[in-house]
Amino acid sequence: MRAGSKKYAKLLHDLKLGIMSGEMKEGEYIPSENTIAEQYGLSRPTVRKAVAELAGEGLIRTIAGKGSVVLALGDSPGNRKVTLLNLYWMLPSYEYPMIEEIVGRFNREHAHIQVRLVPFSSEITPLVYAGYKQQDMQELKPDLISISNRFLFELEAEKIEAVLQPLTDLHLETGNDIYDFLWKPARRGGQLFAVPVSFSPVMLVYNRSMFEEGGLDVPDGGWTWDDFVQAAVRLSRQIDDSTVQYGFALSPSFYRWPLFFMQEGGQFARSGKAFPPLNGAGEAGIQFILDLIYKHRAAPLLHTASDLSEQIFQQGKVGMILSTYYLCTLYRECRFDWGVCKFPAGRHDRSLAISTNIGIGKGCENVHEARYFIQYLLSTPIQALVKERSTTIPAVRTVAESAEYPHSAFAGSGYESFRETLGDIQLVNDLGLTCEQVTKLSRAMEMVWFRTETFEQVWKSLAREYG
Repeated sequence: MRAGSKKYAKLLHDLKLGIMSGEMKEGEYIPSENTIAEQYGLSRPTVRKAVAELAGEGLIRTIAGKGSVVLALGDSPGNRKVTLLNLYWMLPSYEYPMIEEIVGRFNREHAHIQVRLVPFSSEITPLVYAGYKQQDMQELKPDLISISNRFLFELEAEKIEAVLQPLTDLHLETGNDIYDFLWKPARRGGQLFAVPVSFSPVMLVYNRSMFEEGGLDVPDGGWTWDDFVQAAVRLSRQIDDSTVQYGFALSPSFYRWPLFFMQEGGQFARSGKAFPPLNGAGEAGIQFILDLIYKHRAAPLLHTASDLSEQIFQQGKVGMILSTYYLCTLYRECRFDWGVCKFPAGRHDRSLAISTNIGIGKGCENVHEARYFIQYLLSTPIQALVKERSTTIPAVRTVAESAEYPHSAFAGSGYESFRETLGDIQLVNDLGLTCEQVTKLSRAMEMVWFRTETFEQVWKSLAREYG
């Protein structure tokens, strides 16, 4: 194994960080060569070379027959202790390779602030923090936390100030040219608790090859709902006795179908009240979905698996779906040409989006360094890296919309279409419902999709419950 390999570099980084951050204390022995070799998948000679390199820097001393002991750090600038920040990143995440690259770059550029990625997943927010509060997990306390839209929904039911520190005094909202609509969901009581890093509008993703084979023009920003229906119908066909090709497939996720409701004037909350009287607004959007399924037979019955539409699109069995830039990474390996464009406007030209945010954990003791890292994420070079390395859109407008910074070379076309969505766009967390209300609405909507209850009946029932 070459000493210059990634495994070797990671070994050196981990050992040096452990020593300089104080996790490996003066007088303690580092793990044995055999243990390190097994852990990192390296040969013993390669591990021995890394140990010799650390000894040459005065960080450890090898004692024959005993091992290598950690030495006291001097006071010279080269030996100052580093600040270690734990960045909790919620999984699953298609942005994880990107944040790994950003963290690696930050650590190389900053000798005395080092960031450690701590991947986590949970069903409910409190479980995220249960582990680190244990005595033997204190070193893994979350200094920085990735805040997905799901996480933001969960924090609606929590006291956010018990989880995150306010960031209002950073003046980030005026100094970084971040899209205005990205700020609102992360604010509580006039204080900012998270900073947007990237976002992904909900778009119409289409199978270009299927359109060309059917002799149809591909979708564009000028499409109407009538154009959409006609294309969905023409693309739907019986393949054989047991399989069907559909023109369109829609996920039952709250991150998708509300777009139809909003395009027809529907609102989930008004004047602080959830499920206000419909007054005819939005119902046509729900009926439009039902007509696609039952009247036109151009879409399959909505299934509880929220990612099923993406799966059948990848398999080339559906012409169009609603998806996000975030999920475009799934389509890199598709064996057909595909593209993205703005979803056609109904009576109102509204759009929906998700975002990725970063907050500072309540228990973070190195707040200055954590804030510095957030500023680093919003710097032009790093936002440009977000644009190039992921399929999401940078939060900083000047980077997102400038041709100076290349976007990810994913297989589909239409990256710049996101700009057409910005006229009236909302994040899903800005629709006015709590996590509990979203969950109950999603379950109730299953009855609507199966036509065992009407949308009006479901809506009125929830209005009574939360009235």
